Formats: sequence, C-alpha cells, structure tokens
Amino acid sequence: MPMDAGNNGKQRPQDKFDLLAKEQGYRSRAAFKLLQLDTLFRLLPTARAVLDLCAAPGGWVQVAVSRAAPGPFVVGVDLAPIRPIRGALSLKEDITASARCGAAVRRLMDSRGVSSFEVVLHDGVGRKKKRGNPSVCGGTSASAAQEATTTQSALVMDAVRLATMFLAPNGTFITKFFRCKDYKAIMFCLKQLFERVHLSRPVASWSTPAEIYVICLRYKAPANIQPELLDLKQLHLLSVDAEKSKR
Repeated sequence: MPMDAGNNGKQRPQDKFDLLAKEQGYRSRAAFKLLQLDTLFRLLPTARAVLDLCAAPGGWVQVAVSRAAPGPFVVGVDLAPIRPIRGALSLKEDITASARCGAAVRRLMDSRGVSSFEVVLHDGVGRKKKRGNPSVCGGTSASAAQEATTTQSALVMDAVRLATMFLAPNGTFITKFFRCKDYKAIMFCLKQLFERVHLSRPVASWSTPAEIYVICLRYKAPANIQPELLDLKQLHLLSVDAEKSKR
C-alpha cells in the first residue's frame, strides 16, 4: 500500500482521501476536510474574500476558489512556497510573526481594494525549531505529545490574532485544534470574539493526532480587544477567573 508522511513526520498508509485528491486534482487530502465542513456550515458560497493561513500546498485554497462567490479574492499564506493556483494569490510569510505577516497581507488587500475577509481559514500544524530549521512536532513519548499540542495551541493563537486583524463583522474563522490542556482557555477566547462556536470532526480527519476543527461564526468585531485575550499564558488566567465568577 502506498505510504505518505503524516503530521508527526512518520510514514502512514494512504487512504481513500489521498487517492481521491489525486483523482480530482487537489493538492492534498486536507481539501476534503474543508469540503465536508463547507457542506455542513455553508461558509464559502457567500464569501467574496477568503484568507487561508498555513496554506501550503494549497488544497484549501483550491476549495476556496471553487466554492466562494464568483470572482473571489483568495489569499494563501505560508512559509513554504505555494505553486500558483488559478484565481488565488499567495504570500510567503510566517504567521507567527503577526506584525510582519499582517502588514504583507494588508498591502496585498490595499492593492486590490479589499477592506476585509469574510472567511479566515487555518489548517496549520504546530512546528518547533531545531538547529535553526522548522520541523513538525511529534513523537510517541508523552513529553513529545505534550510539546506538539502546546506548539499547536500557540499556532492557533497566532491565527486568531491575524483573524482579528482582517475579519469582517459577522465573519467566519475555522481552525484545526488538538484537545489538550489549552482547550478550555482557547475556547474561552473564541467565545468572547464570536457569537457562535462549534466543534466538528470531518470524516477525512486523521485519528492520530486527534484533530478537531473549531468553526467560529459571526465575528463580533470588538473595537478594542483585551491584549490578554490573545496571549496564551494570560488567557489561562482569564478563563479560570471567568469560571470562578460563574460559581
């Protein structure tokens, strides 16, 4: 059976979604996760502008171009280069450097007369730096698993930070997430920023790591966002205080 590299860098058997991706011209099996989410929530058909963070190799960008409103403004951002996709633009930027990345996205938006995005997507996998080079977090030990989820949580918060910069009022944000010690804190953050927050696990998702998708609807677009709300360490304190206040 053909093998493919999973999120933890190990080889895993290819499944029907890998084969379908090749047959239907998608760059990754992940495209079917977004297709399934869009079928459930109908997020893309009314979107005229879509931002995809950690977009390489471009499977979600392809879906956004095909399912968004006619003539959409679709942008994929990743440190890894994204081969050209008809109907989309790409930026080679690091989303963890939010100021620089945000400035690059804003310049591209301004050049096209776009003021905001109706949908911001994030399907990135947390990475750690080792000897100056990024590598996918993973491993079989408990410490490696903990490090992977912690790094993923930080990446999710980087994506949330960028989403708050560019989302239109009532906009939608989707992110991949792993259940871990940061779960309650991050869910608290998202519920402060969005009217509705749902969890979903597309059929195309991998069981290891146990990934879930958070679908955040109707962005509140607050005029001022408490800085602690976008800081993972401070966020834990905020969520604990909020729990105590309910008692």
